[in-house]
Amino acid sequence: MSGRTLLALTATSCVFVAGCCCCAFDINDLLTPSGEEEPSATTPGVDLGVAVYPEATPASGATKYAWRDRRLEPPVYRAGYALAADEQRDVDAAHHELAQRLKYQDAGDGAFKWVPPPGCDVSMQCIFESLAERSKPDVDPLAARFKARIQEAKLGTLDAVELMTSFVQAIPYEIPKDRPFGLMPPALVVSGKKGDCDSKALLLHMLLDSIGVDSVLLNSNAHRHAMLGVAVPAQGEKIRYQGREYAFVETTAKSAPVGWISKEMLKPNDWVVVPVRIRSSEKAPKNDATTGKAGDGPKPKSTKKR
Repeated sequence: MSGRTLLALTATSCVFVAGCCCCAFDINDLLTPSGEEEPSATTPGVDLGVAVYPEATPASGATKYAWRDRRLEPPVYRAGYALAADEQRDVDAAHHELAQRLKYQDAGDGAFKWVPPPGCDVSMQCIFESLAERSKPDVDPLAARFKARIQEAKLGTLDAVELMTSFVQAIPYEIPKDRPFGLMPPALVVSGKKGDCDSKALLLHMLLDSIGVDSVLLNSNAHRHAMLGVAVPAQGEKIRYQGREYAFVETTAKSAPVGWISKEMLKPNDWVVVPVRIRSSEKAPKNDATTGKAGDGPKPKSTKKR
């Protein structure tokens, strides 16, 4: 799934939607120096350590990450994430229980039906919030590793956003198969080291929320794609929502800078803001999806390789 196209709305409020990330943008040819290899466990860099959940989970079976962000110094980072098998099953079960409550039905070829509950709409905001709420305790230990690095290196807000963004961009792109709503819960994105555009955008949204950075999910029906909007003073394309400007963030393209969006993704410019609350309690106010137009911010810097 990712950008969702509304096809029909019946009297019973059963919504039939279809779509998936149309592609995972690869702009490495523009942004990555020729011949540069992906970092490995032996590449000199900063090790953020291994995040585990629950605390007793052995770190020996952690999923390993090594990634590069040449906008930062040093540019290479490593981290590990271990999620207990029982917790993975519980997260998965909660996802399927949510699907059952919302009468999810797989219609094939990426299409599905579901019944939005009161206070929810076709933007699927309530689904994103439910997945984020269930995964929050799982993701918090990973967020703590990033926060420790941000404090240790005295990173400014934009650099902190770049660090977390580059990590999520390094997660291999993969459309979830046989997953309700075409989504992968954030905890399983990290533990499984895979996810599509909206699954990865939701994970980054949670990480940024942990350091107090305001962000919103962005969705385009025309392009069947999802991105993140981040309220930081970055160069590039932005979208305005409730008086604030949010820079586009492409989570499926390695090395894509904050504020970058393919020009093709602005034709048509139908991006919709989906404000997703990250919460631990059951109480949360309703937020309706709101449309916005890109292009309010300054023009992006050149994406020629540097």
